[in-house]
Amino acid sequence: MLRKLARPLLVTALMLGASTLSVVAVPSSLLSDTRSQFNLDQAVPRAFGDWTVDTNIIPLPPSPDQQSVLNQIYDQILSRTYVNGKGERIMLSITYGSRQNQQMRAHRQEVCYSAQGFKISGLQRLQLSVGGRPISSTRMVATQGSRVEPVTYWFTMGDQVVLTYFEREWAQFEYALAGYIPDGYLVRISSISGDPTTAFARHSAFAETLVASIDPELRNRLTGKL
Repeated sequence: MLRKLARPLLVTALMLGASTLSVVAVPSSLLSDTRSQFNLDQAVPRAFGDWTVDTNIIPLPPSPDQQSVLNQIYDQILSRTYVNGKGERIMLSITYGSRQNQQMRAHRQEVCYSAQGFKISGLQRLQLSVGGRPISSTRMVATQGSRVEPVTYWFTMGDQVVLTYFEREWAQFEYALAGYIPDGYLVRISSISGDPTTAFARHSAFAETLVASIDPELRNRLTGKL
């Protein structure tokens, strides 16, 4: 079980290396979002509610070449596996990019997983309620051999949660009119489970507990402002 969980952390880094939020071309004179940045490793708690980081899971680091590429694309990548008192595990990945422009295009996770040889099923777009905030999210089940991984994820751009290509393009256009390029996050929650219905319910409960435990300003960045 632990080996199954360790492998996807390396795969995550590889998938994220091909991911960034999609936007229209904007003038190079635009300024990056000037809001203060968070150190995700410090700002996202290692323990909250009944969840704590599973120290038995040691992420496999990418190769130096892969790390160099990731460093050029992303400002921060947080990948952790949490475990609760029942021994249930959830994988959390949060990616941050300060400039959501042409060099920062986030591919949908179904595309990233497919590129790694996973079969995607049960794909659905839906509104989740997390901390009383509506979040336009995507759910899917990624399968590779005996590994079945239900996945929940969403994107933010500036203060907005964006789901569709049009929403991302429109948000980029609005920020460009204001004179700057927004920052953005990709939040992904997943687990190893042959019961997607139960897994997705656990993802929602995990997200609810997580956002309640973080700084209110970071909460706005990860879930959009009310």
